[in-house]
Amino acid sequence: MTEYVVVLRARSAARFLPEEGFQLVVNVPKLDIVEVRIRTFTRWVEENGRNLPRELVIEVRGHASSLDEAVAKFTAIARPFATMVGFVANVRVGPLELHLAFDCTPTGVEREFLEAFVPDEQGGVSQGRIIQLSHFEAACRAFVTLATDSSRVDRALRQYELALREWYVGGEWLALNHLWIAAENLTKAVIRNTVTARGISEDVLARELGLVTDDPKRPRWKEFLGARVRKEIIFTGDDETYTAAKDASDALEHGYWELDKVATNALKSADKTFHYVRQSIVDLLGLAPEVANELNEIKPKDVQSMRKVVRGLLIGAAEDAAAEGELYPRLEWTSGIESVVREGATFHVKPQERITVRTHPDVGFRMERLEVYGRLENGEVRVRLSDDDVAISHTAPSPSRRLLGSVMPVINAAAASGADKGHTRASLFAFNMFGQAVASFKSIQVLVGARQPVEALPILRALVIIAGRFEQMTDPSGPGLGIAVRGVLDALEALDVGANLTETRRTEFLAAAQNQGLTIPDELAAPETTSIYASLGVEMKFAAEAANGTSGLHLQRVDAERLGFQVTLEPGPLTDMVSTGAVVAMLELLKQAASLFGWTLQSTDIDQLLGEARAVNESAAQLDLVPPASAMADNGE
Repeated sequence: MTEYVVVLRARSAARFLPEEGFQLVVNVPKLDIVEVRIRTFTRWVEENGRNLPRELVIEVRGHASSLDEAVAKFTAIARPFATMVGFVANVRVGPLELHLAFDCTPTGVEREFLEAFVPDEQGGVSQGRIIQLSHFEAACRAFVTLATDSSRVDRALRQYELALREWYVGGEWLALNHLWIAAENLTKAVIRNTVTARGISEDVLARELGLVTDDPKRPRWKEFLGARVRKEIIFTGDDETYTAAKDASDALEHGYWELDKVATNALKSADKTFHYVRQSIVDLLGLAPEVANELNEIKPKDVQSMRKVVRGLLIGAAEDAAAEGELYPRLEWTSGIESVVREGATFHVKPQERITVRTHPDVGFRMERLEVYGRLENGEVRVRLSDDDVAISHTAPSPSRRLLGSVMPVINAAAASGADKGHTRASLFAFNMFGQAVASFKSIQVLVGARQPVEALPILRALVIIAGRFEQMTDPSGPGLGIAVRGVLDALEALDVGANLTETRRTEFLAAAQNQGLTIPDELAAPETTSIYASLGVEMKFAAEAANGTSGLHLQRVDAERLGFQVTLEPGPLTDMVSTGAVVAMLELLKQAASLFGWTLQSTDIDQLLGEARAVNESAAQLDLVPPASAMADNGE
């Protein structure tokens, strides 16, 4: 027999304190397991200086003949403990999933290992409860030593666990169905427990509950005893709750009621049925009176129904209020955590909400109030909670995104004005460059929309270089369209398609240029010498880092010693800088292209858009952006 460790995890609203946990060594004769150790605790994680609760962890360590046997048997041993965690705290615990299993023999050189991919819990922290360790320890020890009806209690606990998972607004009928099944599982156990406690027989109990046991014409009194015990003992004589729960369960099982009628009965009876079933389980566990009383006072907590609702007004006229590429106007909502304060066994988590408006550029949003809905402890109605402790950071529609969306109509209008103008070979080369610039601009739009401004930086540099070439082509003292020809010749040589073809095309292009009276420079001037490149110097600095794969823009500092990696970036200064840099480069290029190709421009619109874009761009470039890799601390992370 080899010693193995099997680790299982579950998303849980029941949590042990960071410094607490539970450990128990048990024998399980049914599984032929001797002295297996069970440890259960909550995984707490340090995130941005805050200690946050994550999954419930159950670790089982013991001997087995193989890794697969350890996984099968140890998982079966662990599940009741996860169920008991939810029962004691009276709150939802999700399905227990296998995470790790391995041979833990210290002297082994080759040891079996298994890991199932179970994503770590991340993001906001749901509502929950701290487990009182003394209650959990007492309940676990009582359960593992239960001599009578342990199987029935186990089945009832499992149904109770499933009821807690369905305990949300709209799921009451599902929760009630599991609770009723739990009550039916408990019935015979309650009968045995009652007659043992009172020192009477079942027929005496039946007579006390009003049943006739000595009439030959009524021999089925034992069948009726179960129903009478459920009503009078499990439901403590609460006829209204018992009848509503029974009718809802029967109607659901046999399908003779519409679900809305089942749900109505469930709303009337589910919360009280929770209490009656819980009380019966606690009684059967034989716990000390003080522990039993405290457990019975804990009500089921709904941790799934809380919803945050923003109310406000869409401001501004537009035929379709949705943003480009969107079906509807919407709010992009990110929930975070501002602070976590611990007071003894209580944790106060203050959320932080960030709202980004996704609407048509001419439509804004004015928030009026935030509403938070949940459930009252008795589980019957929704309730509006106070929003005093919720911080809202309202992000208005980004001017950089609006400017991005304003450029293409101007480009299309200008190009359409010159549609009937013919091209020479050289001007066609230049027009092809312009087409590449437009395609680059559109790809920047897509990447910015996908929250990947870092990946847009190299494309922005290509766009700026083309804009610089057009600036050189329209310089009265420069070689004009000869620059476009030189660009094609350089590209042809770089293709390495063969000396003969390269020379043939080179001769052809030079002859055409000579016929047009063009001067072809021996080499292209460096793009850094153009005014458009110089005006976007910060962008070009970041673009060089991104193109070389050494950019630190995807790194985010977690704390003083650690860095984290984020694939996409939240809209902010970098996105604004990339977006408006693209707008500036494209509009400046358009002005030069219009002059070169004889297009008509609405100069007022161009100048206004350029002024807005440069203003936003300069503001973004002055903010404290993540430094390039060369300036990052070398901490080896």
